[in-house]
Amino acid sequence: MDQHPIPRQITTFEFKLIGFMTLRQFIYLIIFIPLGFVAYFLFPIPLLNVFLGIIIGCAGIFFAFFPVNDRPLDVWIKNMFKRLTKPTQYFFFKKNTPIYYLENLFFVSDPHRTATHIESQEKLTAYLAQTKKTATQTNQTDKRKQIIGALLQKLPALTKSKSTAQPTIKQVSKNATRKTFFTGIIKNHKLIVLPGILVYVKGQDNKTLRLLKTNPHGVFATFNPLPAGEYFFEFRDPNNNYFFDKMKIKTPAINERPIEVFSKELI
Repeated sequence: MDQHPIPRQITTFEFKLIGFMTLRQFIYLIIFIPLGFVAYFLFPIPLLNVFLGIIIGCAGIFFAFFPVNDRPLDVWIKNMFKRLTKPTQYFFFKKNTPIYYLENLFFVSDPHRTATHIESQEKLTAYLAQTKKTATQTNQTDKRKQIIGALLQKLPALTKSKSTAQPTIKQVSKNATRKTFFTGIIKNHKLIVLPGILVYVKGQDNKTLRLLKTNPHGVFATFNPLPAGEYFFEFRDPNNNYFFDKMKIKTPAINERPIEVFSKELI
């Protein structure tokens, strides 16, 4: 089996169609050698016409048979001309007009969203300021407790003997059962108890007197008594899954029976 050499430049390989020359080399020789003869006969100054004709004829030979860095001379001259004529520095202009398909990309934001965002920021700053005040107040109370504790340690033994009788009173008060003043249970239309429902107890001036919350069994209760009279009860679900009517209830001095509240649902 015959072996054939693989050419280096596979992509730019040209077949030798005319003898040992390719078609491109043959065209260069046909163009430049006759141009050299024309320049020799047309140029009037002797010796210069010979020199000019030889230069033009040799240019065709160089273009045809002498590559530079494995590239034809015409390609090398073309690349050099592009490199010399193109700019070498590029400047960025910030005020350029946007591309046509990016002109309507950015839309004006909703003013309601911006208003709610500003309002939430104001509420957050007010809440943080309030928490800082409460923190300073707790620090002051802790310091006062420390001062009082240091003074109590300096008291004589008589005061210590009197203070030993106090734990019995505290134990009695802890073990004593507290009576609920007002209690109730909240259910839906399927008689399922609803935990986590907020109960607002308001007076005649629409001021909130008690804020209660139902336990996992749907029960709410208050132990602090209210004066006998009429009160408004509002029920709210934080998740907005259930809705309730505002109720006006007359509470006696002692509430013996709990009330039942049912959610308002269409289905």
